[in-house]
Amino acid sequence: METIMQSNISINLWEKNNNKRPAGQHRTRKAPNPSQPTLSSEAFLRHRNKPAHQKIEDPKKLIKRWEKPVRIFWLWGLEQIWSNMTVVEYENDIIIIDAGMEFADDSMPGVDYIIPDISYLMAKKKNIKGLIITHGHLDHIWAVKNIISNLDYPTIYTSPLTIGMIKRNLDDKDAKNLKYKLVDPDIDVFKLGVFTIEFFRVNHSIPEAMWVSIHTPKGLLVFSWDFKIDFTPAIDKPADLWKISRIGQEWVRMYLWESTNANKPGHSVSEKIIWENLDKIISSYRKTRMVVSTFASNVGRIIQIINSAIKYDKVVFLAWRSMVLNVQLCQELWYISAPKWMIRQLSSEAESMPDERVLVLCTGSQGEENSALVRMAKWEVKDFMLRPWDSVLLSSHTIPGNEKAVVGMINDLVKIWVDVIDEPGLDTHTSWHGCQEDLKMMMSLLNPQYFCPIHGEPYMRHANKKVAMSLGYEDDKILLPENGQIIEVYDEVAFVSEKRIKLDTVMIDGKWEGHLSWEYVMKARSIMSENGVVGLIFKVDTKTRELVGNIQIESRWFVYSSEVKKIHTQIVEFARAKYNDNAKKKMDIKDNLRQIRDELGDYITKIIGRVPMLMLMYVYINREAIQNIPVDEGNEIIGMTLEEQGYKD
Repeated sequence: METIMQSNISINLWEKNNNKRPAGQHRTRKAPNPSQPTLSSEAFLRHRNKPAHQKIEDPKKLIKRWEKPVRIFWLWGLEQIWSNMTVVEYENDIIIIDAGMEFADDSMPGVDYIIPDISYLMAKKKNIKGLIITHGHLDHIWAVKNIISNLDYPTIYTSPLTIGMIKRNLDDKDAKNLKYKLVDPDIDVFKLGVFTIEFFRVNHSIPEAMWVSIHTPKGLLVFSWDFKIDFTPAIDKPADLWKISRIGQEWVRMYLWESTNANKPGHSVSEKIIWENLDKIISSYRKTRMVVSTFASNVGRIIQIINSAIKYDKVVFLAWRSMVLNVQLCQELWYISAPKWMIRQLSSEAESMPDERVLVLCTGSQGEENSALVRMAKWEVKDFMLRPWDSVLLSSHTIPGNEKAVVGMINDLVKIWVDVIDEPGLDTHTSWHGCQEDLKMMMSLLNPQYFCPIHGEPYMRHANKKVAMSLGYEDDKILLPENGQIIEVYDEVAFVSEKRIKLDTVMIDGKWEGHLSWEYVMKARSIMSENGVVGLIFKVDTKTRELVGNIQIESRWFVYSSEVKKIHTQIVEFARAKYNDNAKKKMDIKDNLRQIRDELGDYITKIIGRVPMLMLMYVYINREAIQNIPVDEGNEIIGMTLEEQGYKD
């Protein structure tokens, strides 16, 4: 084929590359094959200077008549890192991906954790074809125990380690009814309704982390949750980049990818480097008792620490239930092959063993209240007392918001002369999530038509959008829905719909589950924690509606003991005067107390500058029946609040 590139000069590439000929033979020019295309500089310039991207002003115009979309929406976890739960729906088929939890923050006193709102799924539970769990971290598995029975036990598709972590949190009934299929991401493909599901390996801080590709009637969707690209992982196999590349050649319609480290440049550090650093530190402190603290969910790091401890003939003592259970599960699955007598639960045996033989592996690296290391720092662990010159290593980075707790714990440690290890230049923790260059690599391998940044705070997701745009993707090809908003995927277009699923914040408080209807409870708890509570009991004559005896008052966390008598007296006198004034106007007792409550708040604010939680109660007293009993001395009268009596503002 003769190919000629033209610019300011012309070069006959065929003649240049075929200038060898037998001696005496004249150079001849071979005619081009008309069936084969020619590439000129003009054609190259046309290819390079493609027409400008045409933004679709009204994507709905591209929807075919009667066309049904694939719908993607999040019941939680789209605007935060925790509590992930995604739904993919097409007509009467639904699949769910992950079911995690989120720890309650300071605005929810008394709440244990938050889970996704599955009200929408409960109404369509017959359509659920399966629940896919990508890996075993709490933000992806913990809500399973709260929702699985309400959804009639759909089949769970996940890995052996992950299902083991799920099963240990279930009660007997749920464990008995649980249905699951174990996934081998290298070979398994499942058909769930109209969806064909394929898995592939990625790296994370826990073994058996997976991504999911879903063949739908409207194209191929790829979901990526927590991942990093690690060519030399300390545990597990490297990410299956070959399979990811193969999937990318199947024309990915939409790539939904995690955003945790989208604002961090470069690559995430390999776990192999962290293992080498940990090994150096454990070797350097082999003559002392060591305490190493990390997340109980960071199974990869736990395995690294145990392997190094065994290498230097240290017995590993496990502190706290979550750490013990995770290690036991890893032993059952042969992720840990150390002799069983080298790994033990923390007991007084650790006190009698030679210092150089002891390594305690525990929780508490974030200064969590009641965690193992925090309790040790306060000498509150019965079976193990830290001694001067013991060595403590925190194998984690401090999560934003935990700085004060971590510093307080370290202060407690140094006060008892514990050596808190700080080795400059030796990282003992790396992020579990890929940074910008890792994200770019995955984007380039998959080369999707649409992007949807997920799994992160809003600022992380917007940073992820910028990463995609840096690779040339246009704004209208990058979708940023919120929790409950629906992405609709059609043959010709995909967009965030105006429709959305109504969601409540579902809070788990002990054994009880509450929705946003608990807003009153949360508000009341917040007020009590900040300003205290004051309760007043009005004893009212059943006939005359006059007050009988004194108004009883009780308060908690309200004012200092030196001020209680004075302020209590002022409050009671104010409430009595208001009650009597309103009673003269023939005001209904409930309206009377309501007005007192409103005005009492303003009065207390003038006295002390803040308003406590006010609880005004009343009981009816038969004055004649108790005329010989001193009602104000030792008689406890129990009443109900206005709200409990069904009275609403």
